[in-house]
Amino acid sequence: MEDKTRVSRNSFQSKSGFDIDASPYILATDFPFLVWSGLDWKGKSVLIIANSGDNIITLWPLGVKNIVAVDIAKKACFVNELKRASLKILSFTEFLLLFAPNYRNNIFPLANPIEKKKLYLKLRHLLSDEAKDWLETQIGSTPFPNPSWQEAIFAPLIPHFSKKEGFYQAKQYLKFYPIINLPIELALEKIPEIFDIIYLSNIPEYIKQTLTPEKEPEIKPYLENLYKLAKEKLASGGKLMVYSFGSFKKNPDLLSPDIEICKNLGFIFKPIVFSFSTPLIKNSHFTHTLAIFEVN
Repeated sequence: MEDKTRVSRNSFQSKSGFDIDASPYILATDFPFLVWSGLDWKGKSVLIIANSGDNIITLWPLGVKNIVAVDIAKKACFVNELKRASLKILSFTEFLLLFAPNYRNNIFPLANPIEKKKLYLKLRHLLSDEAKDWLETQIGSTPFPNPSWQEAIFAPLIPHFSKKEGFYQAKQYLKFYPIINLPIELALEKIPEIFDIIYLSNIPEYIKQTLTPEKEPEIKPYLENLYKLAKEKLASGGKLMVYSFGSFKKNPDLLSPDIEICKNLGFIFKPIVFSFSTPLIKNSHFTHTLAIFEVN
């Protein structure tokens, strides 16, 4: 099915500082799926930041009812289309080949642009015209899709990349999902549906860390508006999820503005702090936080 869910370029702008022309991530850079299995997803309607599409793929086997993906970055939307079509059409070996980096990695085979172009042509019919137009400036003439080493070192964590059985489980449960190219705050205003779960990824953390000092007074009002809009789109008992690249237990200030705002909005705060490692970094240890704000 061709994806018709699109908004034309330059029809919007975001106060968050995110770039609509940003280069896309090819692999997941946040890892909430490491703890998602401990939560109730069955029959839930989910709004999620699209990112690389990997978080979305891990949700279908957990029994979600439907997913709507949103991303301000147009190229991220195209990568989602590509990954969704690839999972549907390709074998595990072909899937790894298409998304392989152009350097040696223990998870991926070595691939060249010609091989990737052949695989792309097998699934091209499932893509929107806009996605085709951009992807065909990349695939075959460059190593794209070519994950950075910072992305590829975490590939062992992603079940549909690290294990054949994980890939075929993802293929079995995959459903079509709309991909909306809008800033999240505008999407929350425009999308008519109500959701059981909204996942904002690390957008709040990004805003707090990257807005310039002269714009610091804008951070709290932006977050207040974002969380207010999210609450209006949540069903009774719904959950708002936010990702943080650090331990809330060791550094409560990571989420202190978010907690204050969400408590004032009537949310109950339930953090999940979790640790993990990747075999591609010797003696690695990372601790992240999935902040869950539940509608009271």
